[in-house]
Amino acid sequence: MHNGDRDGHLPFLDIDIYWRPDGALGHKIFRKPTDTNLYLNPGSHHYPSNTQGVLSTLLHRTRALCDKESLHDEMDFLKTTFKENGFSIKR
Repeated sequence: MHNGDRDGHLPFLDIDIYWRPDGALGHKIFRKPTDTNLYLNPGSHHYPSNTQGVLSTLLHRTRALCDKESLHDEMDFLKTTFKENGFSIKR
């Protein structure tokens, strides 16, 4: 363990900075333990552009903040979260 971190992880804003097994720094999305992963329901009475904006913002955030080692896992997490929130996933 390095100075001041928790199990090799340092949360900073929306980023979890961590030590990779090769000794380099990695980065991925940080979520507080209280995060519920609840978003606008697609059947709610919001403009479709608002609902679509939530999805596109989360995807953009993932692509911007994840390194290539953690990107695949985060995209899988988002797909599961979108399904749980009532969205249909199209490939």
